[in-house]
Amino acid sequence: MSYTILGHATLDFMSPLGDAAVAPLLDILDLPRGGNIADFGAGKCELAIRLVERFGVHAECVELSPELATDARARAAKRLPKGGLTVHEGDAGHFKGTIPPGSFDLTICIGSSHALGGFAHALTTLTRLTRPGGLVLIGEGYWKQPPPPDYLQATGISPDEFAPLAQLADHLTAEGLAPRWLRTASEQEWDDYEWSLARNIEDFARANPDDPDAAAILSRSRQWRRNYLQHGRDTLGFAMILARRD
Repeated sequence: MSYTILGHATLDFMSPLGDAAVAPLLDILDLPRGGNIADFGAGKCELAIRLVERFGVHAECVELSPELATDARARAAKRLPKGGLTVHEGDAGHFKGTIPPGSFDLTICIGSSHALGGFAHALTTLTRLTRPGGLVLIGEGYWKQPPPPDYLQATGISPDEFAPLAQLADHLTAEGLAPRWLRTASEQEWDDYEWSLARNIEDFARANPDDPDAAAILSRSRQWRRNYLQHGRDTLGFAMILARRD
């Protein structure tokens, strides 16, 4: 089982923005009953499931990980007895090419822009697949301050992998999108998220001392935690932005 899946074992959402952010988001969304939505890099599909429950839409979700896709299907089967959600297991880059432009009332990509070629390419894809007047929801990391060289070296993150928050908003307007809502992860939300990941890894390693990957996964987790406390907490942010396609 992968580091990412183990770390998120007890979490519904695979980003620092969870229930406290999703609840107000659902309150401001305006989706037509019976409409269509798509979520790229959907993880456990928790957001899409809640959208189907709330608005009666049909969701097309794309997830590369077989483990996460299986988890998502089990969640949907339990909570959506009438259906309404399809999980496509595979590469989002391939799936996007099979869809006609303007097919969806809402397109989503939360923390998975890499699956669509990076933030700018992901935004172009989401915009193309959204009908005029429809909505785009994207979640992305951003630099809260210039990243220290020690942090970049320790994490392997490149300085151009993220941008300042204002530049993310500029990308949206350049695509002809009108931002309507933004939510950034608070320091407490980041702490809760990072410590949940660390705790899940620690628990796995303790419960599975003979697992051949346990020691390496535990070492990776502890190094990431150290980097987070030294630099990441003050350097890397995460935001969700909702925008309407004009």
